[in-house]
Amino acid sequence: MELHMFNLRIVLISFSVLITCLTGCTGQDECETYVQAVAHREEGFTGYVVDRKEDSILVVDPVYEDFSANGGADRYYPAKWFSNAPDPQIGSYVEVWTDGGPENEPYPGQARAEKIDVSCPATPEGAQMSETDAIRGGLYSSDGKKVRIPVIEDVNFDENSKIWTIRIRDAMSTTDTENEIDVT
Repeated sequence: MELHMFNLRIVLISFSVLITCLTGCTGQDECETYVQAVAHREEGFTGYVVDRKEDSILVVDPVYEDFSANGGADRYYPAKWFSNAPDPQIGSYVEVWTDGGPENEPYPGQARAEKIDVSCPATPEGAQMSETDAIRGGLYSSDGKKVRIPVIEDVNFDENSKIWTIRIRDAMSTTDTENEIDVT
């Protein structure tokens, strides 16, 4: 069952990134061909860049794992600091491959990035900013700053009101609704 959920997760992430690239890429140099990279490499670590310090980025996967059957957390969000990552901006959705070196494990983990693919940010018709810019704005808002390890749980643009809504959760929360905020 774990392998089935893992494969389903890969398909869903790849599909969402493909849709994002098809709707949001306009030949910008910062957008790499994400789907081709996935087909030719082993799976990397995927998620949103939610923080950065010098040449390191914190990437948090919005798809949680449930370890409650073994006495662990019912919502564990994989998160890692990657060094050697000067380019990706906060709010970007990325896939990161490590250099194969040892990874340090206190949560969030730490590793050295070898390659980073940045997905193309979507800018729906009528939007004044891209998805990446909206996420960054949510993280920099006063509510977003209250969260220790931000998880970008949902990003939605309402075409009628022309408003982005970003649902941010704290990866360190212990309940389903603790530290869950919506930023518009």
